[in-house]
Amino acid sequence: MKVGIDLGTTNSAVAFIDEREAETEFPPVHIQSLPQYVRAGTIEPRRTLPSFLFLGDQQYVGLYAREQGALVPTRLVHSAKSWLSNPEVDRRDKILPWDSQETGRILSPVEVSARYLAHMREAWDQSHPQFPLVDQDIVLTVPASFDAEARELTVEAAREAGLVKLTLLEEPAAAFYSWISSHLAASRALLFDGQTVLVVDVGGGTSDFTLIRVARDGDRVEFTRTAVGKHLLLGGDNLDLTLAWLAETKLNKQLAIRQRSGLRRQCTVAKERLLTEPNLDKVKIQILGAGTSLIGGTMETEILREEAVELTLEGFLPACDRADRPKEEKRSLFRELGLPYVSDPAITRHLAAFLESTPAGPDALLFNGGFFIPDLCRQRVADVLEHWYGRRPVILENHDLDLAVAAGAAYYSFVRSTGAGVVVRGGLPRTYYIGIDSSADRLRTVCLVPRGSEEGSTLEVDREDLQLVANRPVAFRLFSSLTRTDDRLADLVEFPPDDPELHRHAPLQAVIRFGKRTGERLIPVTVGARLTEVGTLDLWCKSKVSDHQWRLEFQLRKAVPSERVKPLTVIGDEVVQRALSLIRESFDSLRPEELPGRLEATLGLGKNSWPLSAIRALADVLLELADNRRRTPAWEARWLNLTGFCLRPGFGFPGDDFRVEQTRRLWAQGLVFPNQVQCEIDWCIFWGRVAGGLHRNQQVDLYQRLAAGLLAKKRPRVNEHLWREMWRTASSLELLPSHTKTDLGNALVKRVQTKDYSASELWCLSRLGARRLFYGPANQVLPPSPVARWVDALLPVPAAAEAVALMARRTGDLTRDLPPATLELARRTLAQRPDADRLLRLLEGDEPHDAQLMERIFGEELPSGLVTLLDSTV
Repeated sequence: MKVGIDLGTTNSAVAFIDEREAETEFPPVHIQSLPQYVRAGTIEPRRTLPSFLFLGDQQYVGLYAREQGALVPTRLVHSAKSWLSNPEVDRRDKILPWDSQETGRILSPVEVSARYLAHMREAWDQSHPQFPLVDQDIVLTVPASFDAEARELTVEAAREAGLVKLTLLEEPAAAFYSWISSHLAASRALLFDGQTVLVVDVGGGTSDFTLIRVARDGDRVEFTRTAVGKHLLLGGDNLDLTLAWLAETKLNKQLAIRQRSGLRRQCTVAKERLLTEPNLDKVKIQILGAGTSLIGGTMETEILREEAVELTLEGFLPACDRADRPKEEKRSLFRELGLPYVSDPAITRHLAAFLESTPAGPDALLFNGGFFIPDLCRQRVADVLEHWYGRRPVILENHDLDLAVAAGAAYYSFVRSTGAGVVVRGGLPRTYYIGIDSSADRLRTVCLVPRGSEEGSTLEVDREDLQLVANRPVAFRLFSSLTRTDDRLADLVEFPPDDPELHRHAPLQAVIRFGKRTGERLIPVTVGARLTEVGTLDLWCKSKVSDHQWRLEFQLRKAVPSERVKPLTVIGDEVVQRALSLIRESFDSLRPEELPGRLEATLGLGKNSWPLSAIRALADVLLELADNRRRTPAWEARWLNLTGFCLRPGFGFPGDDFRVEQTRRLWAQGLVFPNQVQCEIDWCIFWGRVAGGLHRNQQVDLYQRLAAGLLAKKRPRVNEHLWREMWRTASSLELLPSHTKTDLGNALVKRVQTKDYSASELWCLSRLGARRLFYGPANQVLPPSPVARWVDALLPVPAAAEAVALMARRTGDLTRDLPPATLELARRTLAQRPDADRLLRLLEGDEPHDAQLMERIFGEELPSGLVTLLDSTV
């Protein structure tokens, strides 16, 4: 059996080809029925499986889960596929249901995706007991724009569901295969050499654009994918949210989460009917009262066909010009689901940007995804393309748009194993580069894997000027691009350091050991790469002077903590070397208090102006000389203070993972002079400064050993300055469990209410209750309820205005934002403060994250050149 699985955002499906029926080049494609609960106690087969998971006393997957979730939305998991590609959260963490209030967040996006796949596997095994799914060749589809991180997570989910014989296929290509498999005769009449086919795939949660070029020689036809669009979180879910907003506006009432979820489900049904039934004028919407009984009454409104059509065509498919581009907004209007949807919902404007490098326009058009089931949506896109290029593309019709991807995947599985039929070539949709050098105005790379490289191929870069640095900390930097098409294997390619088209993968930080000597060595190497069957990369370096080979295992799932590192101040290498020599000599020739001043004189800048590259070089030497802190208490305090300053905030520069791991050895050793108050203070400050580079377990360990006494019923006898720094360090640990951070915040609020507080306590509260974290993922933000109580307590305190603005700051995500009543009260209170304009901009999320604001959030000035997660707009 050759099996295709469409793991969709809104609906999933399974199709297959029975090789025993393959008497012709195009055997029939069958759709696997998927039994599921359709109502309580009733299981029926359906052709699709709604991608919904309900977490009640009994867990349900599919249709009944979706309907129950409309009644109890906080127990419903949906859009798991979109969460797999969401870089704002830890996608392997238990973060779903995102808006859960009853069950808690108990599943990761990977686990939820595995549940859907396991349900489909069980349905298959019941129907085909002699052909278990685990033994079949499976093609699993993903959006064409999925990057390597999202692809790896999809593969991980499949393996968790017991599916290992796996190949990934891009959804637009699968839709095209579906058309090929059922239109052989039409393809011979419609397709010509040099023709360009545009696949527009808009599903429930994503939009994908792909260009395919046709090459024809007589009856022989070949297809090559030539372009893939960016990953766009934009689809039918957004239209459903828009209609729900319209209905709620008509009701003129603020709805509860449960009511809003039920409303959205009704709007989904209303949309489907109003856009596909021309004679239907309107659909009635009914919302139950918010109480536990019907005493509150039922609210009613209606959505008119003309309203649904106008919102669809003018909001999502506007008749724009070819030169129009997506509007850049600071925040998406669609954050109810907690996902970073694109700010501009106009699909046609995103399409115009994608076709910018295609001046002649597409010759043919193939639609895919549930968004295009209504004919009026397909016709609007064709109208827009005709307006842009002066000719209407031929529309290639695919029947059953909700099944086309699964059917095409099954056909591809058959073609791939038998060699029959037609293959769409194109290989890897990205070009990959490995960094070799960078400066303030350029980023030098070598092309490692050109776009279009086929799965299973092995490539090797052999350049005379390529050398591996051994026996010291290094960072291998991997980049990729969806837009560059002409770069070839081993090409030297330079980019501007802030090129927006270049995707930065998390760097691999390591020490490559070579030889018996410990000193730095340069080893001539070749770099090899293999594109696996699931679209991910295996990389390695091979020595030219020995038989050594080192595998480079990039953590493709790991978020990049800094969008870019662009030094604002450049210090010459020779000046930095003099500063490094000064540090090495200082322990014999200087008093501890003299070292910072001498370094400032050597570098020619005050220490707050030292750029990131310079302070990390200083940190490397200080870490190398860590044992010198044992000389005297003064030297230990100075070493801790200066090293922590040079490492802050623990991330943001290549090699920081390795540096922070070196500091963990100090943690095991502890203080050399533990009874010296200044050493204790600087020890605490040191760990607060590098906290951003510690993972969750390390932060918990740090808290338990350093700051657990903060919540003691009776305050320990601790120096006042040390006590303050213990609180600041604890409040900087953004990865602590929610209950720990809540307990800390409650204790601080009590101090404010008893007027036993200073500016430091307010700063700690603003860090603990922040709606947007400094380095932690969005799933580590505290729930709104405890923070709302803190804000209520701080509103009467004039000195707490900025802390209130940071804790109440709007994100557009209902699961993070404070209740509307609290926000409105905060807005009115802040409007009465002397700096009301700035505070209100901060409250609304409009205040830019300049250096001054970053200094207040972090607690001290950040290194020159550091760009943090807070600088990226959502």
